[in-house]
Amino acid sequence: MVVGGGITGLAAAYELTLAGVPVLLVEASDRLGGKVWTKRVEGFLIEAGPDSFISYRPAATELARELGLGGSIIGTTEPRRVFIRARGAMVPMPDGMGLVLPTRIGPFVTTPLFSWPQKLRAGLDLILPRRLDGEDVSIGAFLRHRLGRAMVDRLADPLLGGIYGAPVDDLSLFAVVPQLRDYEREHRSLLLASLAQGRAARARASGSPAGSLFLSLEGGLGSLVDALAAAIRGAPDAEIRLSAPVAALEREGSRTAVRLADGTRLEPDAVVLAAPAPVAAALLADELPVAAAAIRAIPHGTTGVVTLAYAADAFARPPEGHGVLVAADEPLAFGACTFTSSKWAGRAPAGTVLVRAFVPERSAALLGGPDDAIVAAIHGDLRRLFGVRAGPLVRDVARWTDAMPRYTVGHLGRVAAVEAATTGRPEIAVAGAAFHGVGVPECVARGRAAARRVAALVGSGVEAAAVAGAA
Repeated sequence: MVVGGGITGLAAAYELTLAGVPVLLVEASDRLGGKVWTKRVEGFLIEAGPDSFISYRPAATELARELGLGGSIIGTTEPRRVFIRARGAMVPMPDGMGLVLPTRIGPFVTTPLFSWPQKLRAGLDLILPRRLDGEDVSIGAFLRHRLGRAMVDRLADPLLGGIYGAPVDDLSLFAVVPQLRDYEREHRSLLLASLAQGRAARARASGSPAGSLFLSLEGGLGSLVDALAAAIRGAPDAEIRLSAPVAALEREGSRTAVRLADGTRLEPDAVVLAAPAPVAAALLADELPVAAAAIRAIPHGTTGVVTLAYAADAFARPPEGHGVLVAADEPLAFGACTFTSSKWAGRAPAGTVLVRAFVPERSAALLGGPDDAIVAAIHGDLRRLFGVRAGPLVRDVARWTDAMPRYTVGHLGRVAAVEAATTGRPEIAVAGAAFHGVGVPECVARGRAAARRVAALVGSGVEAAAVAGAA
């Protein structure tokens, strides 16, 4: 049985159907997809959650192809240009920036994003000794030590903090960017390691067209949800129930019984628990209290996605590039914005501009207010930055309240505690965005892996296998 119809639960249920395991998927809400939520409004394609997946993590791409969506996979449009809002100015992201580090020295040396003293401070990384031992540290503390404050405030925090919905001074180096730990161990200098990685990547790409770092689907990421649901419903002995929250997990001999909120009692051979972490912790509290405590120790934050559509002539000057990242010290309501109509083909009618703004937790007071106030604040930012002269044609506000897992320092230890606490109950597999990655590829990969463990345990002749929760 699969409890939860987020992307993790859907991937798990789909994998169980491939293994010939009868499966019931139950989802507490009235729709599938969890944070993956594509809306179509007046000719605009709006993503209320993620709008893409990383190309170098193949799980989402492979799944899309399996489901017949290979021809719908699209990359970002050219030119791929992103700006940083820093010191009151709009500065292009230096060419060749990798994982918050330059892979080419020339663009970094010449960028106006940093002053010469700040560039020289970053250059100290070339002579600093190794710092890390076996103890986890925050990304912010590590990078500030090696590269200086400006690199953290203007690159690391907008890039990584925006993805994980938390300041980099809270985020775990080992859980979020273990590559940096490896860089220091193998090369001592992060800059030398990144430049070497850039040279190797350019050599591999020589003579072949560069691929897009970010991928999506022509019909939005909701197409993946729809295809998964159709595949599950089309399989023998498979069922999806919406508006069916789980009230409790209860030990029943060697099995785990599942009691739904409407009183229905189910006795599957195994459960894939892919619920949001707070829900998973509540369901495990009686049966596996140690696991529940470790899950509860994973903090969650609140973010918002505000999408506004404008007539193109509402802008005094057309917005350039794919979007803007906002430095940590800039007084704006949003932490980043994407010009969706420029970044992806087919997202907006001709003659319009579609903007997606990300409201970080530092704007929590704004997120707690009415939609009108949120829209007014984002519109005000766009007016100041880009000279917007008219109101939006379409607006959409999505709040993700206490829904964004924050991989804070010590995260891997908390995940290890969950896994250790569940080893004695092999019929329960826990998966979701709170553990091993927040992106769509990681959720797909972990959901399918959990299903394979369940299928191996119960075999293909079981009565039902369940996945609970929406990750």
